[in-house]
Amino acid sequence: MTVRTRAQGVVPPPLERRIPLSAGLTKARLPGLALACAFYLSTAHAADFIAFESGPVRPMALSPDGRMLYAVNTPDNRLEIFTVSDAGTLAHAAAVPVGLEPVAVTVRNPAEAWVVNHLSDSVSIVDTQALTGTTPGEPGVPFVARTLLVGDEPRDIVFAQGRAFITTAHRGQQRTHPSIADVPGAGDHQLHTPGIGRADVWVFDAEQPGPGVGGTPLRIVELFGDTPRALAVSPMATPSMQQCSIRETRPA
Repeated sequence: MTVRTRAQGVVPPPLERRIPLSAGLTKARLPGLALACAFYLSTAHAADFIAFESGPVRPMALSPDGRMLYAVNTPDNRLEIFTVSDAGTLAHAAAVPVGLEPVAVTVRNPAEAWVVNHLSDSVSIVDTQALTGTTPGEPGVPFVARTLLVGDEPRDIVFAQGRAFITTAHRGQQRTHPSIADVPGAGDHQLHTPGIGRADVWVFDAEQPGPGVGGTPLRIVELFGDTPRALAVSPMATPSMQQCSIRETRPA
């Protein structure tokens, strides 16, 4: 049977009129059958999964003594920690929940690992003393000791001369937050103003990241570029240096 519309189009008949209903299949059972089919299709495709997480920038880091390996688990929002044996084999030691979509991790010292969370616009400072043996007592569980709030879409972090340098985009709600109004470089991002750089580097005191819930940067360095990504520390840096400068060249 077909149904002809005013526009002379042909549409199929209702489902119950196209499927012959046997004694074991009644109209009352059709909703249950549809639910069962939906469940079957969902379980049949459970193995198919396409991840759209952010791309890693510095996904692994080794502790100074080479005994601990840190790896960001981007889709699961965790920092995975492994012990490294003398033979180089790995054993999973802990998994620490951090921010959303971590993309970089750097070890500051045997007691700390800093994780950059791309989607959360934050940096998680993970206390690892319980695993690294830097404190007496039985082995414990590492945890996020503090969270720093930074600019939009942070991607990487390095340490130099007691400072933490974090790349972000030149935007984000934290950039204009009243708590950092006195920080050099903070304030209106001027998204629609020509000639304004679109890349930032947030600089924190690594030992004392500042008061407040999200910390307080020492300054925000604006760069004339877009989408800052990885950072590197010059091997020429020496302990006698008193500051670390970031230079840029703008067209005349």
